Amino acid sequence: MLNQKTSVFFDTNSYRQIVRNKNSKELSELFSLIQSAEKENNIEPISTLTVNLELSANLVEGENGINFENCLNGLRFLTNHCFDPEKEIIRIASFPFFQISAMMFGALPIDFDKSSKRISKHFEIFKSFEKEPNLSKEFYEFVKTTLTKHEQDFSNSLSGLIKAANKGMEHIYPKMDNKSRKRKLIEYFKSDSYAQNLSVKSLKIVSEILGVKLDDQEFQNRAYFLRKELPISTAFFQWILCEIIQKNIDMNSKNSKSKRWNWLWDYQISFLISQNTINEGKMILVTSDQEMIQILEQNGLKNNVMEIDQYLKFLNINGSC
Repeated sequence: MLNQKTSVFFDTNSYRQIVRNKNSKELSELFSLIQSAEKENNIEPISTLTVNLELSANLVEGENGINFENCLNGLRFLTNHCFDPEKEIIRIASFPFFQISAMMFGALPIDFDKSSKRISKHFEIFKSFEKEPNLSKEFYEFVKTTLTKHEQDFSNSLSGLIKAANKGMEHIYPKMDNKSRKRKLIEYFKSDSYAQNLSVKSLKIVSEILGVKLDDQEFQNRAYFLRKELPISTAFFQWILCEIIQKNIDMNSKNSKSKRWNWLWDYQISFLISQNTINEGKMILVTSDQEMIQILEQNGLKNNVMEIDQYLKFLNINGSC
Protein backbone atom coordinates (compact mmCIF):
# COMPACT_ATOMS: atom_id res chain seq x y z
CA MET A 1 0.00 0.00 0.00
CA LEU A 2 1.15 3.54 -0.75
CA ASN A 3 1.35 5.68 2.40
CA GLN A 4 0.64 9.04 0.78
CA LYS A 5 -2.12 10.05 -1.56
CA THR A 6 -1.10 9.55 -5.16
CA SER A 7 -2.77 11.25 -8.12
CA VAL A 8 -3.19 9.26 -11.32
CA PHE A 9 -3.89 10.75 -14.75
CA PHE A 10 -4.95 8.74 -17.81
CA ASP A 11 -4.49 10.11 -21.31
CA THR A 12 -7.16 9.74 -24.01
CA ASN A 13 -5.79 6.54 -25.51
CA SER A 14 -5.51 4.88 -22.10
CA TYR A 15 -9.24 5.32 -21.50
CA ARG A 16 -9.98 4.10 -25.01
CA GLN A 17 -7.72 1.09 -24.53
CA ILE A 18 -9.10 0.04 -21.15
CA VAL A 19 -12.71 -0.14 -22.46
CA ARG A 20 -12.00 -1.69 -25.87
CA ASN A 21 -14.20 -4.70 -26.77
CA LYS A 22 -15.96 -4.71 -23.38
CA ASN A 23 -19.72 -4.66 -22.77
CA SER A 24 -21.41 -2.65 -20.01
CA LYS A 25 -21.24 -5.52 -17.50
CA GLU A 26 -17.54 -6.08 -18.12
CA LEU A 27 -16.86 -2.33 -17.85
CA SER A 28 -18.72 -2.09 -14.56
CA GLU A 29 -16.87 -5.09 -13.12
CA LEU A 30 -13.46 -3.79 -14.23
CA PHE A 31 -14.23 -0.35 -12.83
CA SER A 32 -15.15 -1.87 -9.45
CA LEU A 33 -11.85 -3.77 -9.34
CA ILE A 34 -9.82 -0.67 -10.22
CA GLN A 35 -11.75 1.57 -7.84
CA SER A 36 -11.19 -0.86 -4.97
CA ALA A 37 -7.48 -1.27 -5.72
CA GLU A 38 -6.95 2.49 -6.06
CA LYS A 39 -8.72 3.15 -2.77
CA GLU A 40 -6.57 0.52 -1.05
CA ASN A 41 -3.44 2.17 -2.42
CA ASN A 42 -4.64 5.73 -1.62
CA ILE A 43 -4.74 6.68 -5.31
CA GLU A 44 -6.99 9.51 -6.51
CA PRO A 45 -7.86 9.53 -10.25
CA ILE A 46 -8.03 12.99 -11.86
CA SER A 47 -8.99 13.78 -15.44
CA THR A 48 -7.94 16.69 -17.63
CA LEU A 49 -10.31 18.81 -19.67
CA THR A 50 -8.42 17.94 -22.86
CA VAL A 51 -9.04 14.19 -22.41
CA ASN A 52 -12.74 14.80 -21.72
CA LEU A 53 -12.99 16.93 -24.83
CA GLU A 54 -11.00 14.60 -27.11
CA LEU A 55 -13.20 11.64 -26.21
CA SER A 56 -16.34 13.74 -26.64
CA ALA A 57 -15.26 15.09 -30.03
CA ASN A 58 -15.47 11.58 -31.48
CA LEU A 59 -19.18 11.39 -30.64
CA VAL A 60 -20.12 14.19 -33.03
CA GLU A 61 -20.45 11.76 -35.96
CA GLY A 62 -23.16 9.83 -34.11
CA GLU A 63 -23.53 6.09 -33.61
CA ASN A 64 -22.28 5.34 -37.12
CA GLY A 65 -18.95 6.99 -36.39
CA ILE A 66 -15.99 4.61 -36.41
CA ASN A 67 -14.88 5.54 -32.87
CA PHE A 68 -18.29 6.31 -31.37
CA GLU A 69 -18.75 3.27 -29.10
CA ASN A 70 -15.13 3.16 -27.96
CA CYS A 71 -15.06 6.86 -27.03
CA LEU A 72 -18.52 6.73 -25.44
CA ASN A 73 -17.41 3.90 -23.19
CA GLY A 74 -14.17 5.74 -22.52
CA LEU A 75 -16.16 8.72 -21.27
CA ARG A 76 -18.38 6.46 -19.18
CA PHE A 77 -15.31 4.97 -17.56
CA LEU A 78 -13.63 8.36 -17.07
CA THR A 79 -16.62 10.02 -15.41
CA ASN A 80 -16.98 7.15 -12.94
CA HIS A 81 -13.24 6.80 -12.44
CA CYS A 82 -12.69 10.49 -11.63
CA PHE A 83 -15.95 11.27 -9.82
CA ASP A 84 -15.60 12.66 -6.30
CA PRO A 85 -18.65 11.39 -4.33
CA GLU A 86 -18.06 13.81 -1.46
CA LYS A 87 -17.95 16.95 -3.60
CA GLU A 88 -20.29 15.43 -6.21
CA ILE A 89 -18.09 16.62 -9.05
CA ILE A 90 -15.77 15.07 -11.64
CA ARG A 91 -12.17 15.76 -10.72
CA ILE A 92 -10.75 17.79 -13.60
CA ALA A 93 -7.20 19.15 -13.30
CA SER A 94 -6.63 22.87 -13.44
CA PHE A 95 -5.18 24.56 -16.49
CA PRO A 96 -1.56 25.81 -16.20
CA PHE A 97 -2.87 29.31 -15.48
CA PHE A 98 -4.65 28.10 -12.36
CA GLN A 99 -1.62 26.04 -11.28
CA ILE A 100 0.63 29.11 -11.47
CA SER A 101 -2.01 31.28 -9.84
CA ALA A 102 -2.43 28.96 -6.85
CA MET A 103 1.25 28.07 -6.43
CA MET A 104 2.87 31.46 -6.99
CA PHE A 105 0.19 33.90 -5.81
CA GLY A 106 -1.90 31.82 -3.41
CA ALA A 107 -5.06 32.92 -5.19
CA LEU A 108 -7.57 31.78 -7.78
CA PRO A 109 -10.11 33.78 -9.81
CA ILE A 110 -13.37 34.20 -7.88
CA ASP A 111 -15.32 32.19 -10.44
CA PHE A 112 -12.94 29.18 -10.36
CA ASP A 113 -15.25 26.86 -8.39
CA LYS A 114 -18.28 27.82 -10.46
CA SER A 115 -16.37 27.16 -13.66
CA SER A 116 -15.21 23.74 -12.43
CA LYS A 117 -18.75 22.71 -11.49
CA ARG A 118 -20.14 23.94 -14.79
CA ILE A 119 -17.60 21.93 -16.78
CA SER A 120 -18.22 18.85 -14.66
CA LYS A 121 -21.97 19.04 -15.32
CA HIS A 122 -21.35 18.80 -19.05
CA PHE A 123 -19.78 15.36 -18.64
CA GLU A 124 -21.86 13.85 -15.83
CA ILE A 125 -24.38 12.67 -18.44
CA PHE A 126 -21.93 9.84 -19.21
CA LYS A 127 -21.84 8.47 -15.68
CA SER A 128 -24.06 5.42 -16.39
CA PHE A 129 -22.49 2.36 -18.02
CA GLU A 130 -25.86 1.34 -19.46
CA LYS A 131 -28.04 4.43 -19.89
CA GLU A 132 -27.64 6.23 -23.21
CA PRO A 133 -26.58 9.88 -22.65
CA ASN A 134 -28.69 12.75 -23.93
CA LEU A 135 -26.21 14.38 -26.28
CA SER A 136 -27.70 17.82 -26.80
CA LYS A 137 -26.77 20.43 -29.38
CA GLU A 138 -25.46 22.58 -26.54
CA PHE A 139 -23.06 19.82 -25.48
CA TYR A 140 -21.68 19.38 -29.00
CA GLU A 141 -21.21 23.13 -29.39
CA PHE A 142 -19.38 23.28 -26.04
CA VAL A 143 -17.06 20.43 -27.06
CA LYS A 144 -16.32 21.77 -30.54
CA THR A 145 -15.67 25.38 -29.56
CA THR A 146 -13.72 24.60 -26.37
CA LEU A 147 -11.44 21.92 -27.82
CA THR A 148 -10.78 23.82 -31.05
CA LYS A 149 -10.05 27.06 -29.20
CA HIS A 150 -7.62 25.56 -26.69
CA GLU A 151 -5.73 23.49 -29.27
CA GLN A 152 -5.67 26.29 -31.87
CA ASP A 153 -4.49 28.86 -29.31
CA PHE A 154 -1.73 26.52 -28.15
CA SER A 155 -0.60 25.80 -31.71
CA ASN A 156 -0.68 29.51 -32.62
CA SER A 157 1.39 30.43 -29.56
CA LEU A 158 4.09 27.92 -30.58
CA SER A 159 4.16 29.12 -34.19
CA GLY A 160 4.16 32.76 -33.09
CA LEU A 161 7.13 32.31 -30.76
CA ILE A 162 9.18 30.57 -33.45
CA LYS A 163 8.26 33.16 -36.09
CA ALA A 164 9.25 36.06 -33.82
CA ALA A 165 12.53 34.38 -32.82
CA ASN A 166 13.37 33.60 -36.44
CA LYS A 167 12.73 37.20 -37.44
CA GLY A 168 15.03 38.35 -34.66
CA MET A 169 17.74 35.96 -35.85
CA GLU A 170 17.43 37.26 -39.41
CA HIS A 171 17.91 40.80 -38.10
CA ILE A 172 20.95 39.89 -35.97
CA TYR A 173 22.51 37.51 -38.52
CA PRO A 174 21.32 38.74 -41.94
CA LYS A 175 23.95 36.80 -43.90
CA MET A 176 23.66 33.51 -42.01
CA ASP A 177 22.47 30.47 -44.01
CA ASN A 178 19.25 28.67 -43.04
CA LYS A 179 21.00 25.63 -41.55
CA SER A 180 23.14 27.76 -39.24
CA ARG A 181 20.18 29.96 -38.30
CA LYS A 182 18.16 26.87 -37.40
CA ARG A 183 20.99 25.73 -35.14
CA LYS A 184 21.06 29.16 -33.50
CA LEU A 185 17.29 29.07 -32.95
CA ILE A 186 17.49 25.67 -31.25
CA GLU A 187 20.34 26.88 -29.03
CA TYR A 188 18.24 29.92 -28.10
CA PHE A 189 15.14 27.91 -27.17
CA LYS A 190 17.21 25.37 -25.23
CA SER A 191 18.99 28.05 -23.20
CA ASP A 192 18.57 28.69 -19.50
CA SER A 193 17.91 32.37 -20.18
CA TYR A 194 14.97 31.50 -22.44
CA ALA A 195 13.54 29.19 -19.75
CA GLN A 196 13.78 32.05 -17.25
CA ASN A 197 12.16 34.57 -19.63
CA LEU A 198 9.38 32.09 -20.39
CA SER A 199 8.60 31.72 -16.68
CA VAL A 200 8.68 35.49 -16.14
CA LYS A 201 6.25 35.98 -19.01
CA SER A 202 3.86 33.38 -17.58
CA LEU A 203 3.97 35.04 -14.17
CA LYS A 204 3.30 38.49 -15.63
CA ILE A 205 0.22 37.22 -17.49
CA VAL A 206 -1.19 35.68 -14.31
CA SER A 207 -0.32 38.67 -12.11
CA GLU A 208 -2.07 41.02 -14.52
CA ILE A 209 -5.25 38.94 -14.44
CA LEU A 210 -5.14 38.77 -10.63
CA GLY A 211 -4.31 42.46 -10.32
CA VAL A 212 -1.08 41.79 -8.43
CA LYS A 213 1.86 44.16 -8.96
CA LEU A 214 5.47 43.03 -8.52
CA ASP A 215 8.81 44.67 -9.30
CA ASP A 216 11.19 43.19 -11.88
CA GLN A 217 13.45 41.51 -9.32
CA GLU A 218 10.48 39.81 -7.64
CA PHE A 219 9.33 38.47 -10.99
CA GLN A 220 12.82 37.08 -11.57
CA ASN A 221 12.90 35.47 -8.12
CA ARG A 222 9.48 33.89 -8.50
CA ALA A 223 10.28 32.72 -12.02
CA TYR A 224 13.37 30.91 -10.73
CA PHE A 225 11.29 29.29 -7.98
CA LEU A 226 8.60 28.31 -10.50
CA ARG A 227 11.16 26.59 -12.70
CA LYS A 228 12.55 24.74 -9.69
CA GLU A 229 9.10 23.60 -8.57
CA LEU A 230 7.78 22.77 -12.07
CA PRO A 231 10.88 21.58 -13.95
CA ILE A 232 9.03 19.51 -16.52
CA SER A 233 6.69 22.30 -17.67
CA THR A 234 9.46 24.55 -18.95
CA ALA A 235 11.55 21.66 -20.27
CA PHE A 236 8.63 20.20 -22.19
CA PHE A 237 7.69 23.53 -23.78
CA GLN A 238 11.31 24.07 -24.84
CA TRP A 239 11.40 20.54 -26.27
CA ILE A 240 8.27 21.19 -28.36
CA LEU A 241 9.71 24.37 -29.85
CA CYS A 242 12.99 22.65 -30.75
CA GLU A 243 11.13 19.65 -32.20
CA ILE A 244 9.11 21.92 -34.51
CA ILE A 245 12.24 23.70 -35.73
CA GLN A 246 14.40 20.59 -36.09
CA LYS A 247 11.78 18.69 -38.12
CA ASN A 248 10.34 21.69 -40.01
CA ILE A 249 6.87 20.87 -38.67
CA ASP A 250 3.88 22.74 -40.06
CA MET A 251 1.58 23.05 -37.04
CA ASN A 252 -1.42 23.73 -39.29
CA SER A 253 -1.03 20.58 -41.38
CA LYS A 254 -3.60 17.79 -41.21
CA ASN A 255 -1.04 15.51 -39.58
CA SER A 256 -0.22 18.07 -36.89
CA LYS A 257 -3.88 18.70 -36.09
CA SER A 258 -4.45 14.98 -35.51
CA LYS A 259 -1.16 14.13 -33.78
CA ARG A 260 0.64 17.22 -32.52
CA TRP A 261 -2.14 19.45 -31.32
CA ASN A 262 -2.63 16.97 -28.48
CA TRP A 263 0.74 18.13 -27.17
CA LEU A 264 -1.61 20.39 -25.25
CA TRP A 265 -2.45 17.45 -22.92
CA ASP A 266 1.24 16.78 -22.28
CA TYR A 267 1.79 20.45 -21.55
CA GLN A 268 -1.13 20.57 -19.09
CA ILE A 269 0.15 17.45 -17.36
CA SER A 270 3.66 18.90 -17.10
CA PHE A 271 2.29 21.64 -14.84
CA LEU A 272 0.96 19.04 -12.43
CA ILE A 273 4.40 17.55 -11.82
CA SER A 274 5.91 19.77 -9.14
CA GLN A 275 9.22 19.21 -7.37
CA ASN A 276 7.27 18.08 -4.29
CA THR A 277 5.34 15.62 -6.43
CA ILE A 278 8.59 14.22 -7.78
CA ASN A 279 10.28 13.93 -4.38
CA GLU A 280 7.29 12.30 -2.69
CA GLY A 281 6.31 10.07 -5.62
CA LYS A 282 2.73 11.31 -5.63
CA MET A 283 2.10 11.24 -9.37
CA ILE A 284 1.37 8.48 -11.88
CA LEU A 285 0.79 9.17 -15.56
CA VAL A 286 -0.87 6.39 -17.54
CA THR A 287 0.05 6.90 -21.18
CA SER A 288 1.57 5.16 -24.19
CA ASP A 289 2.79 8.48 -25.61
CA GLN A 290 6.46 7.69 -26.27
CA GLU A 291 7.51 11.34 -26.43
CA MET A 292 6.06 12.04 -23.00
CA ILE A 293 7.54 8.84 -21.58
CA GLN A 294 10.97 9.76 -22.95
CA ILE A 295 10.90 13.26 -21.45
CA LEU A 296 9.85 11.96 -18.04
CA GLU A 297 12.54 9.28 -18.11
CA GLN A 298 15.17 11.87 -19.07
CA ASN A 299 14.15 13.88 -16.00
CA GLY A 300 14.41 10.93 -13.61
CA LEU A 301 10.68 10.12 -13.54
CA LYS A 302 10.73 6.61 -15.00
CA ASN A 303 8.72 5.28 -12.04
CA ASN A 304 6.03 7.93 -12.46
CA VAL A 305 4.81 6.85 -15.88
CA MET A 306 3.15 3.57 -16.94
CA GLU A 307 1.23 2.15 -19.84
CA ILE A 308 -2.26 0.85 -19.05
CA ASP A 309 -1.23 -2.82 -18.79
CA GLN A 310 1.59 -1.88 -16.41
CA TYR A 311 -0.84 0.13 -14.29
CA LEU A 312 -3.26 -2.79 -13.98
CA LYS A 313 -0.35 -5.04 -12.99
CA PHE A 314 0.72 -2.38 -10.46
CA LEU A 315 -2.79 -2.63 -8.95
CA ASN A 316 -2.57 -6.44 -8.98
CA ILE A 317 -5.45 -6.72 -11.43
CA ASN A 318 -5.19 -9.66 -13.80
CA GLY A 319 -5.78 -9.31 -17.50
CA SER A 320 -4.64 -6.97 -20.23
CA CYS A 321 -6.18 -4.28 -22.43
